[in-house]
Amino acid sequence: MTQGKIADILQARGQLEEALRIRTEELPVYERLGDVRSKAVTQGKIADILQARGQLEEALRIRTEEELPVYERLGDVRELLVCRAKIALNLLARKAPDDRQPANILLCLALAEAQRLGLPEAGQIAQILNHFEMDCGGAPLQPSGTANADQ
Repeated sequence: MTQGKIADILQARGQLEEALRIRTEELPVYERLGDVRSKAVTQGKIADILQARGQLEEALRIRTEEELPVYERLGDVRELLVCRAKIALNLLARKAPDDRQPANILLCLALAEAQRLGLPEAGQIAQILNHFEMDCGGAPLQPSGTANADQ
């Protein structure tokens, strides 16, 4: 856990190489322990670093092939909706013409779940949809009960 906190600090400081090294070293530990959720969370943090470095394809591969299936299997709704939103952001960052529609669908799925659960992430997802001038087929993009989306 301490190493993870150190990696968080390094990442916040922009020391991505060292943060990535620490995160990569964490994975075998979680594998040995059989802790699939912690491994998926760590893989997501690795994908965050790769995305920040502009390695969008590898970040997308990790999220879709390694991270997302774990949250689906575990039924971890919050992590699933966050992962979907991050995949959508990754797709939008690639700026490929065919990525916009799947990104919109993923954001709408994430928004619906966040609204259903009353999570503050709903406001953040609504802001992303608004920023990219997307909608969810007439569904309200500002969730009720979230006056401050930065919570």
